[in-house]
This record gives sequence, C-alpha cells and structure tokens, in this order.
Amino acid sequence: MLYADWLNFRQSIRSMMFILVVFAFAAFAWSGPMFFIMIVDMLSIMLPATLCGSDQAYGWDKLSLSLPILRHEVVRSKYLMGLLINLTLFALAVAMTMVYSLVDPSTSMIENILSLFGGELISLLLMGLMFAVTFKFGVEKSRYILIAVVWIPILAMAGIVKFDIIPGIVDMFEQGFSRLETAPIGLPMAAALVVCLAVYAACYRISVRTYQKKEL
Repeated sequence: MLYADWLNFRQSIRSMMFILVVFAFAAFAWSGPMFFIMIVDMLSIMLPATLCGSDQAYGWDKLSLSLPILRHEVVRSKYLMGLLINLTLFALAVAMTMVYSLVDPSTSMIENILSLFGGELISLLLMGLMFAVTFKFGVEKSRYILIAVVWIPILAMAGIVKFDIIPGIVDMFEQGFSRLETAPIGLPMAAALVVCLAVYAACYRISVRTYQKKEL
C-alpha cells in the first residue's frame, strides 16, 4: 500500500518542489526564516487531499478494496505516507534554516530551529485533523473546510498584525517570545510533541472507523 501511495504521489512531486523552491527563494531574498516554517505547514496540511485525490483520480480507492487488503490498511498507509513526507519536508527545512543562519549571522540558528520545530508540531496536528476531515467528507469538501478552518484564520491573523488592527498585539507576542527564550523549553516541547502524536493517532483511529463505514 505504501508503494502504491508513493506511485500515486509521484505525480505531485513537481508541483511540491516548485512551491518549495519559491518559498526557499523568498526566505533568502526577504530575510524571512519564517518562510521555512510555512513550507512545512502549508505542504503538510495539503497532503491529505493530495494523497486521497490521487487515489480518486486513478481509481485506486475502489481498486484497492477489490484486493485482499483491509480498509484499516488503506488508512494506515495514508497516515504513514503523510508522516514520511512531513518528516522529509522538516529535514529539508532544517537544512535550509541552518544554511540561512550561516549566511545571516545576525540570526540565531538555535532560535530558528526551535521555531521550526514548533511549526512542525502545528503541521503534524493539522495534518492529522485534515486526514480525518478528508476521510469523513471527501477530497472536494475537505478543501473548502481547509480554507475555512486554516487559511482564513491565518490570513486574518496576518492582517491583524500587519495593520495593527488590535493595538498592542505585536508587543504582546514579542513579550511572549522573549519569555520563552529565557524559560526552560525542553520539557514543554517534549510534552507538546507527545500531545501532537496522540492527536495524530486519535485522528487515525477516527479515520479507520469512518472509512470502514463508507460506501465507495
């Protein structure tokens, strides 16, 4: 199943690599290591619709069920493939962040990588939720849900910060980040990782139950 998912996913590699190159260029051109976090987050939360959409496009979602394969194996393959691709993106983002930190010594490599790790936790959480939504409502509806639940809040927050719609919110964020820099973060980040993995596993269980009841 993993090999079949990989064959279907290969058709989307070019577009993902194009997005990766564009964001990497933007990060180096406009001095924004935050772009590396956006690479992992954006591509990861697009993975559920991409993987399941490829199955529908090639008819693999129906063909796979005619084989001696259980439905939970189909779901498990998607979650494992999503996790593998997510970790690959994270490793690439870490490598680019290290290069960026060496090119621009004014930035802290440790702080950038820690921020990237925080973005990885968010991407893992959202990817699990989007898998559950995709298996429940289908690929097309999940794209609209993705826009409503993820992109609109992100754009709204970016607009609030950019145009200072809520006075003092930028200072509040800066104070919060300054406190995090001086606080011990090992245990909180480990706890956050455990929570995100637990949510990812819970989404897998929900998706299995949904897919077992679904008629294709």
